[in-house]
Amino acid sequence: MKNEPISRTQLAALIWAGTLAPAAELLPAVTLPESGKGAWLAPAAAIPLVLLAGWLLGRLSDGGIQAALGPFAGRCVQIVYIVWAELLFGLRLRLCAQRLFGAGERDGTLFFFLLATAAMTLWMALGRLEAFARVGQLFLAALLLTGGVVLLLSLSQVRLERVLPLWGDDLLPVLRGALPAAGALSWGLFGGFLARQTRAAEKERVRHWTAWVVGGCFLLTVSQFILIGNLGPVLAGRLNSPFFTLAKSVGVEGAFQRIESIVAVVWTCADLSLAVLLLFALRALSEETAGRAFGKPAQIAGGFVGVVLALTLFSGGRAQVWNERIVPMTGLVLGLAVPAGICTLAVLRGKSRGKGISCGGNAQDTKDMVE
Repeated sequence: MKNEPISRTQLAALIWAGTLAPAAELLPAVTLPESGKGAWLAPAAAIPLVLLAGWLLGRLSDGGIQAALGPFAGRCVQIVYIVWAELLFGLRLRLCAQRLFGAGERDGTLFFFLLATAAMTLWMALGRLEAFARVGQLFLAALLLTGGVVLLLSLSQVRLERVLPLWGDDLLPVLRGALPAAGALSWGLFGGFLARQTRAAEKERVRHWTAWVVGGCFLLTVSQFILIGNLGPVLAGRLNSPFFTLAKSVGVEGAFQRIESIVAVVWTCADLSLAVLLLFALRALSEETAGRAFGKPAQIAGGFVGVVLALTLFSGGRAQVWNERIVPMTGLVLGLAVPAGICTLAVLRGKSRGKGISCGGNAQDTKDMVE
């Protein structure tokens, strides 16, 4: 892609702005079955998994998969990631349209919201990555401000007995909750395929990514503490989107009483960030797989295919099933298991050939990254 390099902060902000969409939909519902009232600690327990996944995918970006597996096998794996990115894009369009449709008090049609979201997403994705990266920072600021207001107004309703105390026997369930928590956050891991477009050497990117993951998961932990403390483990586990349910119960007397529609609309920024991120990753993968000339056409085709998927494969209640059950586990496989296997294979091949140990790429790649 002929894009100017973006900063580490811009890429991290874009990833987290998009990740807040599935986080608001899935947490703590996916972690409560494993962790009980200790589910609020699951995002913190997921930090090592998210760090590892981001590092692995960052190492495999920019041709690292083909360098590790060879041209044919590498392209096959890249096609798998392209297909998965397309499925996630169609699902995100559907979920965003459903939220806007619900926030509009059934005013309009789901089809209209879906097409409008798809058109906006494709328009942004056909621009330059560095331009949208700056927009992503503004989106993240708006999302954090809105989420912070909801949580702050809910703080007085927290009942500590719903989240505390936690004893030694609760430690193992909390650790088990790390897997579904990391799966819920796996939507944003496609940002790893854009890591080589940042203005930083690899060691700097790793340190920066570590700081953002720790900070982001800490904020999610605080939000889950407030959310479960308000709703309780039982009710929070039964709701499809506990965060948006919490937004219905907050307000300021004499100023505004219900803000759930505003929150749902602002959260469209998260949907757009994630959808555009997926299209940029799809473009990068397509260029690596088939050549630079195929990048933008693949991006355009991906936008139209996503609309078709949103209207067919993810219609009815299937979108919720995919979002809660299929995506988190598949995200763990493609975000952790597959990259770990590829890197392990690259290391073993490097040892057998008597070369330096690396995970994708080559000496020239490393030199270029440092420069």
